[in-house]
Amino acid sequence: MGIREKGDAMMFTHRFAAVLLTAWMSGCAMQVPAPEPQGIDGVACAGAIEAPVDALTVVRDEALRARVIGASGQGGLCDAKVFEVTRPIRVYRIWDAARGTRLGVWWSLEHPAGSPEAYRAAFAICPEWSALDAAVACTLQQGARVVIGPGQSVRCAAIDYPRSAVNQVFVAAEPASVPAVFADCEDIPGLR
Repeated sequence: MGIREKGDAMMFTHRFAAVLLTAWMSGCAMQVPAPEPQGIDGVACAGAIEAPVDALTVVRDEALRARVIGASGQGGLCDAKVFEVTRPIRVYRIWDAARGTRLGVWWSLEHPAGSPEAYRAAFAICPEWSALDAAVACTLQQGARVVIGPGQSVRCAAIDYPRSAVNQVFVAAEPASVPAVFADCEDIPGLR
């Protein structure tokens, strides 16, 4: 290799190094897309975790998170994060009047709408779990802990529901702590 070829090779190496350094410093060429959320069994979730950032702060509580994450076909949430309420926030629940589960643990951030069948499919609620014949709205108080994430698939007695992109809210409230967690509860019109 002659002197000219060595010089050309060195210049190419320097230019290549400069391009790599520029790309690395700008971050544009080295970005890796965020992985798709997956359930505990490695199957992709249908949606992402969506929570109002102005009222909630992410906290680390793996024991609480583990209570609601389910494998495919078991219900619960596919993926989730635990949050602490930093500002009172309104939540909604469709429940079974015959069972008296008005202030249960599963809630929504969205006002309920649509038919019972559509709601049941969106939230993966087995018919044997709830008649979905009553509705309540409450305000979660500051300091309450909730788990939010998209729904996991579930196998019911007569029907199966797939994973859902709809985010659900699990409210960690033991019976003794209910007054400190919920306020301003009122019955609201249910599903039609």
